[in-house]
Amino acid sequence: MATTAGMLLAVCATALAAWLRSLRPIGPASSSMGTGDAGWMPPLAYAALALLEPRWCVFLPLAAYDLACAGPPVSGSASARPAVYGTGRTTVRLAVDIVVRFAWALPLLRPVAAYLHDGPSAAVVRPSTLLTAALCTALGFALGRSERDVAGSRRALRSERDTARQEARDARTRIADLDEERARAVRVAALGERTRIAREIHDNVGHLLTRAIMQAKAGGAVADATDDRTASAGFAALGATLDDAMTMVRRSVHDLEDDGTDFAAQIDAAAHAFDGASPGFRVAMTCDVASAPAPVARCLATVIRESLSNTARHSAARTATVTLRDFPALWQLVVLDPGPRLDEGAEPARVAGEAPRGMGLADIAERVRAVGGTSACGPYGDGWRVFAAIPKGPWAVHDDDDTNGGA
Repeated sequence: MATTAGMLLAVCATALAAWLRSLRPIGPASSSMGTGDAGWMPPLAYAALALLEPRWCVFLPLAAYDLACAGPPVSGSASARPAVYGTGRTTVRLAVDIVVRFAWALPLLRPVAAYLHDGPSAAVVRPSTLLTAALCTALGFALGRSERDVAGSRRALRSERDTARQEARDARTRIADLDEERARAVRVAALGERTRIAREIHDNVGHLLTRAIMQAKAGGAVADATDDRTASAGFAALGATLDDAMTMVRRSVHDLEDDGTDFAAQIDAAAHAFDGASPGFRVAMTCDVASAPAPVARCLATVIRESLSNTARHSAARTATVTLRDFPALWQLVVLDPGPRLDEGAEPARVAGEAPRGMGLADIAERVRAVGGTSACGPYGDGWRVFAAIPKGPWAVHDDDDTNGGA
């Protein structure tokens, strides 16, 4: 009956210890006294009961296994303790840890002491049974230590794996950012080089061709005055050839300038050109348009600058919003300021030669109309709104013509 009770208590203690260990990770990472470290209490209690009832020693392997698996019974990191063995408090912690870990040995020593002191007749447990229990208990303790070390290694491996994955994600993000920055730098360099080439052609070749055209016309005029028809025909042919060359040079320069136009940079520069134009004045921009033909880009940038200029001169607003939307059939631009508008007497005086108010709106309408779009400017609440819409259809046709011509 006593043996059966001991077995039931051992199984219950093992189950309770496993549940307590599950509340916190098992292994050296458990660094503070808490609920998760209480897994050593049930097996320690069973070892104390086995000390009173020697026949329960046969179930000590379960208690030894649980004591080996449990976390440290005192607070403090296990990895940090060896570095401070010299302190008194750490020595006490180490001593308590050793006593708790090897508490299963005390119930085994009592029958041995009784056997040696009183002889074989006083032995409650047979020597063979006691030896088998001792070997099994030592084996259980070793298995518990191994399980604890394996659990700690698994946890460390998972931590290292998570760290490696995070570092890999960070590395991929950095590489993507570097690739994007490099592509942007290459594009900016290419656009700058195209603009430089266009400027060089315009300043050098264009001027030389202009002088040659003027010389050909002057020569033709002299030939006509002297009634030299042969020279006149030669100068006329030379002038026609030079005109064709000038036309091709202009077309090449315009193409290079169009290819050298960075839409995002051009729109951003136009939108933020008036930041700080008056104390506290700021421009907020929202742009969904990735790219647009060069004439459309120049038109949008001009409309933005003109609209913000009117806001800075004729409105008391401290903010303005620029919104560019890319719809399937058109590009849409809205420049809005919340107002209020300045009174006529409060507006800053115009300098001599400055266009009166209203000429800017007419210029906006003219420029938008030139690229096939429509515009509307007028009051909106207490402020002012400039609206422009440019259809994509005509520009898609031009792109197709350019592509076919290039082919």
